[in-house]
Order: sequence, then structure tokens, then C-alpha cells
Amino acid sequence: MFKVVLIDDEPIIIEGLKKILDWSALGFEIVAVAYDGVDGVSKLLEINPEVALIDIRIPGIDGLSLIQKVKEKNLSTKIVILSGYSEFEYAQKAVELGVEGYLLKPVDKNLLEEKLKIIKQKLEEEFEVTQIISSTKKLTKEKAIEKLIFGALSNSEIDYINKFFELQLPWKKYQVAIVQLLEENLSCCEISQKVLYVKEKVDGFLEKNMCGFSVIINNNICILFKDFYYPFNGRSINILKDTLMKHTGGQIIISIGSEVENYSEIPKSFREANELLKKRFLLGYRGLIFTKEVFFQRDTGEGSFDNKRFASDLAVAIELGNFAKINEILEIKANNLIEKDVSEGEAKSDFYNFFVEVLYKLSQNEEYKKVVEGYLSQEVFRNLFLQKTLTELKGLVKYYFVMISERIRKLYSEDFKDKIEEFLKKNYFRDIKLEALAESFGYNTSYFSKLFKKTFGENFSSYVEKVRIEKAKEFLKSGEKVSEVARKVGYEDIDYFCSRFRRYMGCSPKEYKAGNKNEEKN
Repeated sequence: MFKVVLIDDEPIIIEGLKKILDWSALGFEIVAVAYDGVDGVSKLLEINPEVALIDIRIPGIDGLSLIQKVKEKNLSTKIVILSGYSEFEYAQKAVELGVEGYLLKPVDKNLLEEKLKIIKQKLEEEFEVTQIISSTKKLTKEKAIEKLIFGALSNSEIDYINKFFELQLPWKKYQVAIVQLLEENLSCCEISQKVLYVKEKVDGFLEKNMCGFSVIINNNICILFKDFYYPFNGRSINILKDTLMKHTGGQIIISIGSEVENYSEIPKSFREANELLKKRFLLGYRGLIFTKEVFFQRDTGEGSFDNKRFASDLAVAIELGNFAKINEILEIKANNLIEKDVSEGEAKSDFYNFFVEVLYKLSQNEEYKKVVEGYLSQEVFRNLFLQKTLTELKGLVKYYFVMISERIRKLYSEDFKDKIEEFLKKNYFRDIKLEALAESFGYNTSYFSKLFKKTFGENFSSYVEKVRIEKAKEFLKSGEKVSEVARKVGYEDIDYFCSRFRRYMGCSPKEYKAGNKNEEKN
């Protein structure tokens, strides 16, 4: 309720004013009355009411003098003059002194009610401004920027803060970026100190380019860019990112929401930047993620990744030292995880399982077991799970595979013929295609085929088949079953195996086995 004081030397007027309206319904309360100017001044100074109705002609101190005293004391009381027709010019002078207006006696109920409604609206607006001023004085510039980012300010508050802090709003463009530290093994105190250190670098950049403000929110540095946005100003923002990475040893990620054209949309850009931080593991390539560069394609089945098949291909590439193929398969694996939009934990587990699957494929060769076992340690496991981004994880896995490949290559002869012979002796049972082998050795298929025939004196398929038959003879001599031997040397169809064996040996596997037994008896 707004307080009202009535000042008139006629009690009947005072009583009439009390009863003419339902004051409380209008939001007012009559808290005091005075019947002369001296008492009136005393009441106004004591109560400091929001509204006073004053008779222009009162004993003691006349209305104009009373108004003058109120002004001298800087009271904010809204004054309405009550006057008769003969005092019209006198009342006009009072209006010039800054009163809200005047009403003729006898007072018209409707006119009084209308005047009070206008005064009430002014009082409410002034109250709001007063509250804004009071709260703004308590705000720091950073706190004001934080409220702007969160969308926690009304338009009138923004207008006042804009003037108070000289923000020069409105801007043409607004964009929110969030700088997050990736270091996790620091104490709360160390993190706070590091955040403040990084913020100093950010503020230096913003001041130099006159392009915005920064504030710390939840130990992240939030930047509100002013007419400076990514990717239009991408080069400069990348310089900022590189500077921060240099000062933190690469332990930061910057997520950037979309640029917006109205300050009411700033929270949208902030929400986008926050959401991107949840995907920092998958998308945090080289320390920066931008919302408009993120396009997720949910797995439709066409882009599914067969761990076992790719693990076999990768094992062959590692054996042959085909680093391009190693990188290609790991890229496919990483992209598949991004397409499926998996969590950080899921991505790490999936990649680790694939890593183990490849090592398992390699370990099937007895000569590689010791090499492989060294990469199934707790230290390797921990290193994989400590990686901050998918790019880093992929890079570490590639590093391990290249190291394994280098160690395996030392087991091979450097001579082309020896390398091929040794590879086929170890992998004769696999479904090896000429094209795949040529690619693994870094040749095109046509050239590799000619080189192979020149080196071995026969074509690739014939040579592989001869190696398989020779191995089959060894297994048959040891007494193994024909069906078991066929499978071990890479033939799923026993009849086909028997026909190929007969072609090379002139007898069936069963006859060869029986003949071998007879020789042993003799």
C-alpha cells in the first residue's frame, strides 16, 4: 500500500475525501491528516508519504510555501493540489513547481480515481527503477555479464546495466564460448588458481580486440563475444585457443555456441556451448568444438563397424607394416563411434575391446605372442583410459600398433621373397586375396602380380595352394584326420580339398596318409 496524507483546514473536506473512494482497493492507505500548513509540513517530514492531497489555501503556511519546503527537503512525495475556481491561476503556479496536478473543489470522484491510478503507475515504475539501481550497485561487471548470459535480467534492468557499465548495447552479434580446463588431478585451490590464470589470458585477448567480456561460471571461463564470432573471426579465435593451449600444456577445450543477433538469445548460445562440452571426448579435436560444425548421423546399420573383420584386416596391416592401412582402419573406427554418438566411457571401452581383439588376432601366431603380451599390461590399459579426447585415444592406439609392427618386422627378412614366404607360411590358412596382399605391401595389384610371378616362377594362387598342400602333407603324416587337415590348411569344403590334393600329389589325402603308414611299417 502507498501512504497518503490529507492536508485541508476544513474537516468536512477531509472526511469527504476519506469516504469518496475505496482507497485500499486502489492500493493506497490514508495514514495521517493535517488541518494547517505547519502541522502538514511536520507530518510530511515525519512520514514521507508517497502521496499528499493539499489544499492550496491553508492557515499557517500556504500551499505554495508548503510545496517549496517539501522540495527543499528532497522528499519524493507526489502532490495533488485541491483548489477552488477563484484560485485557478494560483494552482497553475503550483503545477509549475512540479506537483502532479490539481483538482477543483468539490472533488470529483472519477477525476480523483483517475489521477491516483496515474500516480500509482508512476510510483511502481519508480520503485522498479530504484530496485534496479540498488541491485546494480551491488553487482560487479562480471556478475552483470553472468546474468546477461543466463537471461536473468528484464529489459529495464538491461537498459540500466547497459548505461551503468557502459556495455554499448545493443551489439550486432552475440556469441558465447566456454573455456574448460581438462586437468583433473588438481586440488580445488589449484584449479581455482589455474582458472584465474587462464582468465587473465582470455581478458588480455578480449581487451586487445575490444570484442567482449569473460566471467567464471562453475570453474569454466565463459566468454560473451561482442560483434566477434566464430567462424567469421575463426583465425583470431584459433590464435586465442593456441595461446591458451600453450599456457596449459594443451589441457583446455573451447566449445562455441552459435552466433545470435539479439541479447535475449544469448542464453541459447550459452546452452549450446554447454551441451557441446558433454561431447568434448568425441569432438574435441585440437581443442575446439563449434555447434554448427557438429552433424551427428545416427547409426542406420549401413555404417556399422564389424570389430572382428576389421581386427583381422588390421592384424595383417600390422604384420606387413602398412601404416596407411592401420591409420585408415582406426579412422573408420573413430568415425563410427562419432556417428553412434556414444558416451566417453562407451567410446573408451569399445576402442579398448577392439584393441584387444587385434592383439588376439596377432597372438594366434606363436612368434608374435611375446610381442603382443607386452601390450596387454595394466599400464597400457590405464594410458588408453586417461586420454582426454577420441583423437588422442586413436593416436595412442595407432602408436602402439606401429610399435608392435616395428617389432614384428624385425622378425622378417628384408628381402621381398623371404618376406612373402614367411608371411604365407604363417598365414596360409587364411583367405588371402592377391589385391589385399598387394595393398598391404604397398603395390598396385597388377605390378605385384607380375613381381610375384617373376620372383616365384608361378602365379599367386598356385603358390598359395602349393604351400597349403605341403602343410597338409605334414599334418597327414602326423596322423590327423583328413577333415581336420582340410580345415587347418584353409579349406572349408573337404571335397574341394581332396580334388586339389589329388591334382598336386596324384593321390587322395586318404591314400597319401595310408601310403605313408605303409612306408613306416616297412
